[in-house]
Amino acid sequence: MALNNLSGQREEEVTAVIDRPTVNADRTPILLVQAVPWICREAIAPRIWPDVSPPDTRSLWLESNGSEGCYGGWELRFPVSVEVGDELLFELEAEAKVLPRGTDALVVEAFWHDPTGAQVDWAPVFLDGVSDDGVSDDGVSDDGVSDAAPEDHQTRARFAARLRSPAGASELRVRCGIRWSPVGRVRWHNWRLRPVPAAPPRLLRLGVASAKPERWVDMETNARHYVEQCRLAGEAGVDLVCLPELILTLGMREKGPHDAHAAALPLPGPWLEPFQDVARRYRMGICFSVYERAGKDGEVVYNTAILLGKDGELIGRYRKVHLALAEARRGITAGHEFPVFDFDGVAIGMLICMDSSPAETARILARKGAEIMLMPIAGDFRANEWMPRGQRRVRFHAERWKLIQEAHAFDNHLYTVVARNHTEGSAIAAPWGEILAYDDGSNGLIWADVDVDDRRRHPTGSTMQAVIWSMRRPYTYAPLADATMPAGLQSRRHG
Repeated sequence: MALNNLSGQREEEVTAVIDRPTVNADRTPILLVQAVPWICREAIAPRIWPDVSPPDTRSLWLESNGSEGCYGGWELRFPVSVEVGDELLFELEAEAKVLPRGTDALVVEAFWHDPTGAQVDWAPVFLDGVSDDGVSDDGVSDDGVSDAAPEDHQTRARFAARLRSPAGASELRVRCGIRWSPVGRVRWHNWRLRPVPAAPPRLLRLGVASAKPERWVDMETNARHYVEQCRLAGEAGVDLVCLPELILTLGMREKGPHDAHAAALPLPGPWLEPFQDVARRYRMGICFSVYERAGKDGEVVYNTAILLGKDGELIGRYRKVHLALAEARRGITAGHEFPVFDFDGVAIGMLICMDSSPAETARILARKGAEIMLMPIAGDFRANEWMPRGQRRVRFHAERWKLIQEAHAFDNHLYTVVARNHTEGSAIAAPWGEILAYDDGSNGLIWADVDVDDRRRHPTGSTMQAVIWSMRRPYTYAPLADATMPAGLQSRRHG
């Protein structure tokens, strides 16, 4: 079949033998033996040609054929001699010009084949970094789109994936292509495939300690109570424990603007030391939320979640972004970021209470690499019985609450650790949507042993998380971040 390439060559003539195979048992790079075109249909095939003349002997070119359905590219073929479960790191670079949607128009996928040529597994290869026209990675959105004029816009992109060898695999084929763009030219180059040591298991005992104080006395009494809850978690072998929201003022009757300000504490501060001591003693991470006093003159109050490391050091703080209506009205200040922190090689994100409701919050943490989400929470209004004002009764709906926790974990592929102020509802959920531990109100301390790298497989190959992430097209999601867009027709119709 004739290909629509610049020189009018046929497929067998376009095929490029780029490298020679090499032995890879000693973890030396695995060299490419063949690069061949792959297309779906000739009518939407891009123009394809290799650059095989020195000094640029490792470049493969694509150019859109002018159709908005343009889809196709190069297939890189690597012979592999590996055992089941061995891991390989694949990396690839691209230079693309005149792609209106940036890296949304690029696609990279890995296919494992057996000696008969049959496909035995599949995995996406993800975008690993972007720069546009010399702009640093930090200045470009993850869709790789810049404001440069289309004819001047050049995107440099890196793709990478850690691939695990399936049973029967003897060849890895990586497809790198252009998709759904009527214009654009791409140079694929600097491909690298090498064996890497298997990552050590990351096993954690996650815990929630949410037993309430018997009654309100003062902040110091609350602090002693929750330090004791941390001690109990440490005795149970918990590696990372989450406590509820605003633990030092839990039960306090008056929480007006001046009360909240008076209860706010500096971070760090001497009040934190008992929690740091128990963290060090048990080599255990601790998370909870308090009122934090900040600002030039101490005038600002945040609802802040803190994360202590196993050495007792303060390794992270998160200021609540989505405030409950009453919080804003009593002078609490909202945060504006969703940071992610390293906890002994595990990426941790934190949310607080009302952050549970907007769908974007947990997704942002996941997109930033979080593997575990910790959430001190008083409650979620969606898990109360829905009744008109005047008939209102705050009655906890346990099944609806569980559904919310499962959805956070399942939709965003996170382990979630949720500490509810009322004890009942505290839960630990897995990325596949299963509640691993649940407090019906009678325990006060729950835990679950997890393997952070336990990512369930999808029937098409790869993991559930990888399949969903590979389907995402951030370029099309601009309305989600458009702060000028009206709240929505539905709210105007039914407000």
